[in-house]
Amino acid sequence: MTRPGRRRVVIGAAVVVATGLFAWWAKVRIDGLSLDTQSTSTWFRWEYVFVRERTPDELEEMFRQHLQLTVVPVVAGIAISTVLTAVGRRVRWLLAPIYGLGSFLYAIPSLALFGILSTYQSNETAATAALTSYTLLIITRNMVEGLDGVSPAALDAADGMGMSRTQRLLRVELPLAAPTILTGVRVATVTTVGLVGISVVIQLGGFAVLIFDGYERQFTTPLVLGTVLSIALAIALDLALRAVGWFATPWNRRTAGR
Repeated sequence: MTRPGRRRVVIGAAVVVATGLFAWWAKVRIDGLSLDTQSTSTWFRWEYVFVRERTPDELEEMFRQHLQLTVVPVVAGIAISTVLTAVGRRVRWLLAPIYGLGSFLYAIPSLALFGILSTYQSNETAATAALTSYTLLIITRNMVEGLDGVSPAALDAADGMGMSRTQRLLRVELPLAAPTILTGVRVATVTTVGLVGISVVIQLGGFAVLIFDGYERQFTTPLVLGTVLSIALAIALDLALRAVGWFATPWNRRTAGR
């Protein structure tokens, strides 16, 4: 077995052992919890998570809301950015105005944008529109840079094979630009996970509701829980998109393995 292979096996084994130990420790802690004693910790009360009856339903609703307010704007941002990229690459002088518009939208303070849009639309529509606007600059730039970065030799080879413009785009340009494009989508996704929290000002916010509730009541348990869950969601979505890129670009795996 090669050295990188041995390293992956050791790391995998360490992760499995650590996960098992944590699961054992967590079970011992949970079995001894009680809302009557409130004695687990001064900064994080585990019974708030595992004994309090309303917590599972509340967390499920917050997760659903946070995920929706992340995925829908990113998907909408990808769709809009695709159109902007197509227009900008066809008429190159339009790229500067497109980037300028994206920069302008990205520079608007989120608190102000949520407040303004919510006066004309429902809270969910306002949040979705605002969060979508923050993804456009990131995704559009990466789409353009990824497509512009495709090797001229690859384009010449596609032309030599008699591919049409659409075939060349779908079979050559997009696959080769995929890593750069997915990087932009990953950055936009993680950024959106954080920005969702600002929508708490219009009675949304997902896991950030816990953060603001804990801060207002000076109760650290929901504050810590909301923070950890928000970070965990961002990491999970980032890893999911990394996996998409890994499966979608097998040629990069072969190159990396050499």
